[in-house]
Amino acid sequence: MIQSRFAVAAAALSGLALAGCSGEQGSQSASSGSASSNGSASASWEGETLSFDNARCRAIPGGEEWSLTASSDLNTVQVRYWRNDDGSYDTSSADVTLELMDDNWRVLERYSAHSAELDVSTQERASGELRLTPHHSPGVGQVRAGGGVLRFEINC
Repeated sequence: MIQSRFAVAAAALSGLALAGCSGEQGSQSASSGSASSNGSASASWEGETLSFDNARCRAIPGGEEWSLTASSDLNTVQVRYWRNDDGSYDTSSADVTLELMDDNWRVLERYSAHSAELDVSTQERASGELRLTPHHSPGVGQVRAGGGVLRFEINC
């Protein structure tokens, strides 16, 4: 009896996990904490084109911050900005992070910019051109000493 309850609970959790990864497109409510995914993204880092498999927009738990993330097996660009009291988003002080990874998803290089101004027409689109500086963290490999320029556009 106890074992069957665990099996039912595990099946329910598995169903939730599959539903969460179904890849359905469309806008979701930011207040619900849901996200839209499988959008499009383009970026270049110091003139090199980056590729992405997935773009995702979501509210950060707590609801005060919004995140747009473009990712692939080899790189990730994440943009975060704050929500104002009136429900609009303050894109004049966004944080942008770029991670370049190896085939095992180990972060080789990490760069970031803080308080960056971005072009955001909706909460599901962000683009910009900005200089990122090295973000040194334990385990991160060699980084470009002066950082570099990232040009990007993320649409969810």
